[in-house]
Amino acid sequence: MSTPKFSIAEKFRHEFDPRFLNTNGFQASAADRAWLQSTMTEYDLIWIYGLTVANGFGLWRWPNAVLDIDDIPSSFYRSELAHAKSLGQKLRSRRQVFLWSRHERTLPERFDALCVCSEPDKKIMGGAEKIFVLPNCFNLPDKETTRQPATPPRLGFIGTFGYAPNRDGIRWFVKNIWPLVLKKFPAARLRLAGSKSESENFSGAINIDALGFVEDTVAEMATWSLSIVPVLVGGGTRIKIVEAFSRKCPVVSTSLGAYGYEVADGRELLLADTAPDFAAKCLRLLTNPIEGEFLAENGWRKYNENWTWDLQAGQITRIVARAAKKHD
Repeated sequence: MSTPKFSIAEKFRHEFDPRFLNTNGFQASAADRAWLQSTMTEYDLIWIYGLTVANGFGLWRWPNAVLDIDDIPSSFYRSELAHAKSLGQKLRSRRQVFLWSRHERTLPERFDALCVCSEPDKKIMGGAEKIFVLPNCFNLPDKETTRQPATPPRLGFIGTFGYAPNRDGIRWFVKNIWPLVLKKFPAARLRLAGSKSESENFSGAINIDALGFVEDTVAEMATWSLSIVPVLVGGGTRIKIVEAFSRKCPVVSTSLGAYGYEVADGRELLLADTAPDFAAKCLRLLTNPIEGEFLAENGWRKYNENWTWDLQAGQITRIVARAAKKHD
């Protein structure tokens, strides 16, 4: 998340007024705001994706509206605080946790329903009746995925590199973990699927295929021996986990990468939070693909039981009913 630029008056309000809405340093024009307010009267329900969008229009009250907040800012900065190395970084992150937590407590007052991605996120948001859990999901595939892992083995990552936590996580992996993998499997390939991955420069690193945007992720992931989720900072849940489960692809992730999902190390995936441990878990699955198949089957089963859109139809109906209800 970037640091917004404020005027002196805005800086004062940002620090002391939890109702201050210019939280990201930009606002829609008066004409666009008026258009939105007029347009909203024509619909029974408005579904807003992200707090940045909502605050960018400078509206305090959003009647008959759902705020879909999949990335809770205070959680993002809380994870950043956990990895801060200097006192200055720790103080800045701690301040942001305080400011955003204070602002987030006002959201049930502004919206008739709020969506978060997990039960832990609902607790962070206060657990109010109007806060609903709507997890990241995938459509159930037309047919069960058939995997054909390539030789030499491929480790894969999927996600946009326009998002800093994805870039930073892969840089951490390439610098600290990839050399350890290559010592045991010198011909292994690291496949990076996602927009702007082709723009990354991994100086001195070898055997990396930066693919950019991949149209057919099913075919691409079918060739991977495992999917990596080396995410160290972020808020909300990572859809990478569910996508890998839906493709029957074994997963090695950090604990934060798997945050919000009811999964366990050694059951649906492998978890590791240090570079040596992450490398060891990757090598464990490369050496023993039978274990990878076991994890993938468990992940596939958990996905089918919890994270398809068909299963969430009832929850979406409840959310719509709560937000579309006429309020005084």
